[in-house]
Amino acid sequence: MKKLFAAFALAIICTSAFAQISITSTNYYGIGSTVRNISVVGNDQTDSVAITNIVQSPVIIDSAVCTLFEAYYMIDTVVYKEPRTEGEFTEETFSFTDANGMSMHIKVSEEKAVCIGISGALAQMGLNDDMELKFEEPMDVILFPAVQNSHLEDSAHGIYKKHISEMQDAFNSFDSQMGPMMYSFLAAEYDSVLIDTKVNYSSRFNETGILKLLGYHMQKGRYEYLRETRQYTYVTNMLLHRIGGTEFVDINQCTLTNNMFAMYFGTPTINIGETLREYISFPISSTSTTLNYWTANDNYPIVEMSTNADVTGAKKLAVRYGENEFEDFVATSNISTNIYPNPATDILNIAIEDMENGIMNIYSTNGALVKEVKLDGSHNSISVNDLHNGCYFFRISYGDKEIKGNFAKN
Repeated sequence: MKKLFAAFALAIICTSAFAQISITSTNYYGIGSTVRNISVVGNDQTDSVAITNIVQSPVIIDSAVCTLFEAYYMIDTVVYKEPRTEGEFTEETFSFTDANGMSMHIKVSEEKAVCIGISGALAQMGLNDDMELKFEEPMDVILFPAVQNSHLEDSAHGIYKKHISEMQDAFNSFDSQMGPMMYSFLAAEYDSVLIDTKVNYSSRFNETGILKLLGYHMQKGRYEYLRETRQYTYVTNMLLHRIGGTEFVDINQCTLTNNMFAMYFGTPTINIGETLREYISFPISSTSTTLNYWTANDNYPIVEMSTNADVTGAKKLAVRYGENEFEDFVATSNISTNIYPNPATDILNIAIEDMENGIMNIYSTNGALVKEVKLDGSHNSISVNDLHNGCYFFRISYGDKEIKGNFAKN
């Protein structure tokens, strides 16, 4: 009976501890947030790695995991961008670009974050322009607070119109002789092209546990995590508008007629969609699935794992914090803590319940002490103007308690 009671008590303690991880508007992708020294393993050349070889209990990311993949490389990049001042997305809070080069434009309020549109190169669709596709209605991507068992599904739709001349380079690249001729016939009958995109989105915060980062190429540490399974499905089609017509028509239903086509295709009338299918086929459909490991006090997942649609295999693995030998420094705490804004520009606010006579030590990523500040009371504001831009770790001590974490200075 005592053993049963002890096990039950431990389960309650563990559940309470993990429940502390809650994603709110104040710690969700801060404006200007950067991702420095992301360790990335990828295996684009081979099949995915079985997810059971990586996701265990606890989840351990180390050198052995890296060897499961074909490629391993480091990148150092700014991912989250300042809001635009012109164009379609001036109401955004920030934007970020995914691995496929597609940018998501996000607007954040106290209640939720929504995607107001997407943008990116249209070369894969045969167009020589960057698309700015604003959704007809914003798509919910997270409701605050996001905690264990949070679940969200939403969809969005948007259209993007361009003059038919945007297709000229694409036709020229198909065939040096036939391509220009086909484009001249196309431009004689059609005047506009329309890109129609539908997006389905789902997000489930469906697991808590312990994550350990080990190995030279990662910020070593033990983390409590809240895992999100996130999935985007895109369906994109192309429609054409005939000169003098009243509506756009699916490219697979559009035709061109000219007697010269009989020499190449055996008929004077061709279906445009079928003719282009050798180079590009519409509609284009793609699905992106990731497992995102959110940890306390971070405003982005410390680990992102790209998987196949049924989450049985991992295609890529991205680990934030990069090369650092400052072992076991980043950690979570059950004490209610709020460090904001993150990243900070001038002032860093520290809110810790029931704190008195505390000391905050701030360290550079190589472990050097760069600042020591006395804290008193549950709410403190300290200047970070004297710090260079970059990532920092901190240790706050008061009484017999200790809190560890990190922040960025921009």
